[in-house]
This record gives sequence, C-alpha cells and structure tokens, in this order.
Amino acid sequence: MSIEQVSVDILGRQFNIGTPASEKETLLQAVHMLNQKIGTIQSSGRIVETDKIVIMAALNLTHDLLKMSAKDGLAIGEIERRISAMIESCDKVLRTEG
Repeated sequence: MSIEQVSVDILGRQFNIGTPASEKETLLQAVHMLNQKIGTIQSSGRIVETDKIVIMAALNLTHDLLKMSAKDGLAIGEIERRISAMIESCDKVLRTEG
C-alpha cells in the first residue's frame, strides 16, 4: 500500500498528511467536514481560542459519528478507527498552534 502526501488546509493553515492512496478521498472529505464544523463554531462567536474551537469541532464530529453509528449499525472497530483518525488530526493542529 503506497502512502501519498496530501496537502490540506485547516483553519487557514497548510498541513501535509501521509495517507494510503486508497483513502485520499476519505481524508479530503474528513478535512471538509472538520472545516465546516470549525466554521460553524467560529461564526457563533462564543469561542475564539483556536485550540478550543478545534476541540469543540472534534467533539461535535465524534458525537455525530456515534449517533450515526448507532443508527446505521457500524462496527465498533470502525467507529474507533474513525475517532482515532479525527483525534490525530486535531492533535496535529494543536501541536502546530502551540
């Protein structure tokens, strides 16, 4: 399985993320969803600190995933993999902000 470097924009910053070529589109969809959640939180104006915005976006996405998985019957292993990937993405953003 070949790893491809994908350049993505999160919070106006460029990140290069290594991903299996077969999962590139899924990664891009995840980034799009994350940016949508971040935008929603930013536009509310209640939270202004970048790290808190990212954490809230991660919590919102995880909550959405858990609701969806309960409804659609996704396997718990798949849920854990998706949550871990989201957390890893958030950690990368927070490390670069710090």
